[in-house]
Amino acid sequence: MIKTDLQWICRAVDGQLFGENCTITEVSTDTRNLPEGCLFIALQGDNFDAHDFVADAVAKGAKALLVERKVELPGAQVPQIVVQNTRHALGLLGAAVKASVQPKTIAITGSSGKTTVKEMLAAILRTQGNVLATAGNFNNDIGVPLTLLRLTPEHDLAIIELGANHQGEIGYTTRLTQPDVAIINNVAPAHVEGFGSVHGVFRAKTEIFKGLNADGLALTPIRSEFAPCWQKQITHCKHLTFGQDPAAPIYATDVEVDAQGCAAFTVHLNEALTGTAQSAEIKLNLPGLHNVDNALVAIAAALAVGCPLADAQQALAALTPVPGRMHVLPLSTEIKLIDDSYNANVGSVKAALDMLGVYQGLRIMVLGDMGELGEQARQYHEEIGAYAIQAGIDNLFTLGVLSQSASEVFNGRGGKHFSDLDALVNEIIATTQRAATPITILVKGSRSAHMERVIDALKARTDELHPSLNAEGTQAC
Repeated sequence: MIKTDLQWICRAVDGQLFGENCTITEVSTDTRNLPEGCLFIALQGDNFDAHDFVADAVAKGAKALLVERKVELPGAQVPQIVVQNTRHALGLLGAAVKASVQPKTIAITGSSGKTTVKEMLAAILRTQGNVLATAGNFNNDIGVPLTLLRLTPEHDLAIIELGANHQGEIGYTTRLTQPDVAIINNVAPAHVEGFGSVHGVFRAKTEIFKGLNADGLALTPIRSEFAPCWQKQITHCKHLTFGQDPAAPIYATDVEVDAQGCAAFTVHLNEALTGTAQSAEIKLNLPGLHNVDNALVAIAAALAVGCPLADAQQALAALTPVPGRMHVLPLSTEIKLIDDSYNANVGSVKAALDMLGVYQGLRIMVLGDMGELGEQARQYHEEIGAYAIQAGIDNLFTLGVLSQSASEVFNGRGGKHFSDLDALVNEIIATTQRAATPITILVKGSRSAHMERVIDALKARTDELHPSLNAEGTQAC
């Protein structure tokens, strides 16, 4: 955070200061992880009120408080800023810090792949300067301002991920962020429970462009069913599309996938982006054909804020997967375990199945429940079962409740459902022991399914997976 004081913060959040002014360089909303000398912001939610913990915050070294009501602290003289709503004040403070630092800013949203695009952009832009990028899943109405508060005068660039589970959330966070470039990576059934339908998801994601001014750039996928809508709606700033279609100003040709599932292609960028038409050969070290589109939009956004194409090319070639996101773990020269367990929705599961279909030999998909799909949950899981058949995989093993609908559609072709983790792992091992190598096992599910349990169990029983197995450690493809 920038070095500031309580009077500056008071003006930023339209609050009233009780007590003496002092310098602040840290902010926290969590007494479990409280930097000494920080400003503690007491947030309220449906099931909690951090005002109950301000005494604990002071005992742990909080220097000042941001509260909705003045708190009596016998024996402690701690300055307090009182506001009407601390959650709103957190947003105002994040926006004020961002406006003070003024980094070139790229905002990203989408139903899947947001984090991959963020990581691609971070790798590219770190060749140009000091970059702040969203950490973990800090992408909601609390996480975004907390991310903005991490900005310092040393940051040249910011990459901010915007997520949502209800209408209006991205509209709010994009106004705080005020990006120079705003990206919608894709729109698919995700968080449908909160949005009502895929069209509701589209409306929520499209809010990201409300943060752009006339000099801003909007980037959307050309092959989306919502492409005509964006073409009509985005009129207040520059709008460019990307995809594997020459009609897009940013497009890919000569797409090839190697034996590890990693793509290579030629990127073409017409003069609409930077004033000069450019092209380059791109080699990715991330598995999955869907990463072609991810790379295209990352390249476009990076060039829009001044990065040379050659630097983007080199950075993408060096980027490797992070755990839980298409992370290939070679258990031997013939057996691969792909950890894509971090999250799942309909679009990302289809992308995973497409990738799995590239591999030779036995291909096993292990799927947990896809969450937050509302009344259409069964239909979407059945859709995945049908898609798995088209992808040509050999086995679809499911774990949970909702995912059973997928394996039922796949039944008769190597589909089977489990409600018990040990039974699932035993079946995977029995299947691989009967099979000839090579063998690829891909594990995926929503965060709530905790499919990392399957990854951990298989790694712990590596020597049982195949009679000829000789474990050689783990590495990315």
